Amino acid sequence: MMRRDEMPEDNADLARLQLDFPRLQPDTVETCPIPLSEIVEYLRMESSDAEAVNESQVRFLRTALVGDHMYWIWSFRESDGADCFVTVSASPDGATCTGYEENYYQLTPEQFMLGDYYNVF
Repeated sequence: MMRRDEMPEDNADLARLQLDFPRLQPDTVETCPIPLSEIVEYLRMESSDAEAVNESQVRFLRTALVGDHMYWIWSFRESDGADCFVTVSASPDGATCTGYEENYYQLTPEQFMLGDYYNVF
């Protein structure tokens, strides 16, 4: 696992990293502590699509163990064509955090989760 002080200073450099994280077992959306309906509600508050967001715009990609946090990540395409990621992370104490960000640098899910873990977005 890369340390925070080893992280690239520019997200364009983050896009060049080759990363792989172990998947959670089982590697399924059903293990996510936040149901898809709540993720869609979150996107309706955060996305420019607002109330028009629906479950068909969200596609589950994978799970991962990043450092000591469990991750679930989805791709999300806004109506204007913007490609985004939506993440749910769970810390060792069970606290969860849901996040959403446009994928400006065409990051892989692994690169994005590392950036999310270190709060670089």
